[in-house]
Amino acid sequence: MMITATNNSIALSDGRRQLTYGQLQDAVAERKSWLQEKGISTLGIALPNGIEWVLFDLACEQANLCCVPVPTFFSPQQRQHLQQQTAMDACLVGTDDPLWPATDSPFNGVALCTFTPSTPALMPRGTGKITFTSGSTGTPKGVCLSHQSQQQQALALASAAQHSNPVHLCLLPLATLLENIAGVYAPLSIGGQVIVPNDEERGFFGSQLVDLKGLLGCISRYQPTSLILVPELLHALVLATQQGWQPPTSLQFVAVGGGKVSTQLLLAATQAGIPVYQGYGLSECCSVVTLNTPAQNTPGSVGPLLGCHSLRIEDDELVLSGNLFLGYLGEPDSWYPKEVYTGDLVSLHNGNLTIKGRRKNQLINSFGRNLSPEWVEAEIIATGLFKQVVVFGEAKPYCVALLYPASPLVTEQQMSAAIDSVNRQLPDYAQVQRWHVLKHPLTSDAGLLTDNMRPRRSSIQAAYSDTIEALYALSHFPQQEHRHVVVSTS
Repeated sequence: MMITATNNSIALSDGRRQLTYGQLQDAVAERKSWLQEKGISTLGIALPNGIEWVLFDLACEQANLCCVPVPTFFSPQQRQHLQQQTAMDACLVGTDDPLWPATDSPFNGVALCTFTPSTPALMPRGTGKITFTSGSTGTPKGVCLSHQSQQQQALALASAAQHSNPVHLCLLPLATLLENIAGVYAPLSIGGQVIVPNDEERGFFGSQLVDLKGLLGCISRYQPTSLILVPELLHALVLATQQGWQPPTSLQFVAVGGGKVSTQLLLAATQAGIPVYQGYGLSECCSVVTLNTPAQNTPGSVGPLLGCHSLRIEDDELVLSGNLFLGYLGEPDSWYPKEVYTGDLVSLHNGNLTIKGRRKNQLINSFGRNLSPEWVEAEIIATGLFKQVVVFGEAKPYCVALLYPASPLVTEQQMSAAIDSVNRQLPDYAQVQRWHVLKHPLTSDAGLLTDNMRPRRSSIQAAYSDTIEALYALSHFPQQEHRHVVVSTS
C-alpha cells in the first residue's frame, strides 16, 4: 500500500499503544523480514482486532505473501475447513488458542502455529488474500483477491468519501473485508489515523454486540470522524440517541452496509446527528461497489458506482464487471471471471442503485453475516425430534425458527436440549435464539410448501408474520452468556 503521510503523524492506535507513520513502516518491515525468514507463504491471522492484526496484514502485502483472515466467530469445524482448504503453513493466534497451539510467540502476545499441509491449495495465480464469507453453510467459500485489486478499491473509497484527515474507529472485526479495506487501507492511503480497540472495549463477543453501553463509550471516548456499521449497529446507535446518548460532533462520515437498511432508519439516524451513508458491496468485487456520499446521497438507494466497476442488469439481477476477485478457492472453473452475477435484484435510477431483494434464499442478518437457512434447518431436523423446521433472520440480529415436532410425545425440555446441542455446533450468527412450536404442520394445500414439500418461505413468513415479530420483540440483544430460547405454542 502506498503510504504518503509524514513520519510524525499518528497512523495506528489501540487506545494503549500508538504508532506514527514512521514507526508503522518500521514495524511492518520488521514483520515482513520475520515472515520471510520463517519461509511462510500463506499466513492465517486468527487474532482479535488490534495493532498486530494490521501490521501483519500489511507485512503480507509487502512480502507478497498470501494472507488468510480467520474470523474469530468461526466454529472449530469452520476453522479446520479453512486451514485445510488454504493449505496455510502458519497462523497467528492468541497465546492461549485452544484449537491451534503455538510453537513461537514473536510479537506482543501474538503466537505462531505452524502446519504441514498435505496437499497444496488450489488457488488462482496472484492470490494475495483469501477472504472467507460468514459461512452461509458449514463450509464457507474462500474468495481469492489480488493485492492490487484491494489497493485499487481502497483508493477509490478514499476518493469517493472526500474525507480529509480521517480518524477511523474500527468497530467491525478486521477479518471482515469491508472493515479491512474501507476501514484500514482507505484511511491509511490518505494519511488518516486508524483506531483498533479490542473486542471487550467495543462491546463485542464473537460477531455479536453484547454490551451496548461499552460500544457507546468507545465511540464517545475516541471521537472518530468515520465509522463503518452494519444495520444492527446503526439501529442500536439510533435507539441510544433516543435514550439520551449524544453522537460525537467529530463524526463526518458513517458508512452502513452488509445488509438491508430501511429508509426510515437512515432518516432517523440523520435526524439524530449520525451522518450516515448507505453502500453496497460483495467480496467478489473487493468489497464496496456503490456508495452514497455527501456529494450525492439518495436515501433508500445504495448510491452510484465508485468507479472500479461497471454494471448491467439481466432479468432484474445485478451483474458486475471491472475490479473483480480472481476466483473461488478450489474451483478452477470460477477463476479469472469477466463478470459476477450477484444474485441481487435491483433497479437503477439516475445512476443510483436500489436493492430490491435476493434471488436465492440466502439471508443476511443485521450484523452483515450471511447464512443459508437450509443449513441450520438440516442440523435441527437431524436431531430426529422435528418434522418441520423453518428458520428466519433476514435483517434481524439473530435467528428464529418455526418448529413442528416429529411426535406429540416430544416435550419442551427435549426440544430445548436439542436446540442447545445444535447451537453448540454452529457459529454464533447461525444459532437459533427463539422459536415457536406450531400446533399444525405446514402443508402444500395451504400454499406453505411446494409439491416436493420444500417451504415456501415468503408465504410462511406472511402467514406467521405476527408470530415471528413477537419472537424478536422479546429481546433486542440476547446476552452471549445468558442465551435462552422461548418456546411458544400459542
